[in-house]
Amino acid sequence: MAENKETIIQVNHLSKSFGDLKVLNDISTEFKAQEVVSIIGPSGGGKSTFLRCLNLLEIPTAGEIFFDGVDICSKKVDVDLHRQKMGMVFQQFNLFENMNVMKNLTIAPMKILKISKEEAEARAHALIKRVGLADKLTSYPSQLSGGQKQRIAIVRALMMNPAVMLFDEPTSALDPEMVGEVLGVMRDLAETGMTMIVVTHEMRFAREVSTRTLFLDGGTIGEDKPSKELFAHPENPRLVSFLEKVL
Repeated sequence: MAENKETIIQVNHLSKSFGDLKVLNDISTEFKAQEVVSIIGPSGGGKSTFLRCLNLLEIPTAGEIFFDGVDICSKKVDVDLHRQKMGMVFQQFNLFENMNVMKNLTIAPMKILKISKEEAEARAHALIKRVGLADKLTSYPSQLSGGQKQRIAIVRALMMNPAVMLFDEPTSALDPEMVGEVLGVMRDLAETGMTMIVVTHEMRFAREVSTRTLFLDGGTIGEDKPSKELFAHPENPRLVSFLEKVL
């Protein structure tokens, strides 16, 4: 029998509007430790907004988000402290162009976590090896391919030793031949037990790597099931139609 994992993020009645436009409408769900959850759905359905609400890059209009038991939407909470525990990987790589890879990786842990240069560099060496880029530590972002930059961006997020990794369509800006190398790193990360929430258009990743998949459409969760079940037996008519178009 599977062990009962603890809930790491609990979302209650989350809504988000931009002016008169309601992007998220009364979403409630939870994410458990060591789960890999893919969020799929049509463009404009609210996927990226939902992900950005989880670490308050977008402030919800209503609702609660409990992270490790703390309501991070509360005005009394130090959001930056909690945000440090959530790694975020964006569509664009956001690397500092004027710094080499080593500097890109070590600057935040040294400044924010106050770890020594030696410790930060040792951590960078260990992590960069895992993504197959140990020979790129002295390179600058302009010397790297898109796939290499995104792998570096993943390592940069891991350098902060996060409890959860959030991915916002991490392969959408890549050339097709580079997608596989980034998904390979994410697959390896999933196998280590990292809690991951992934907004993705890569249906194969969602079906094969994710433990669970959410279908988000029109700002609401249309279906939420173990991934293999959702892809094999979709029930929501909008999901059926969406999968017919993308598979």
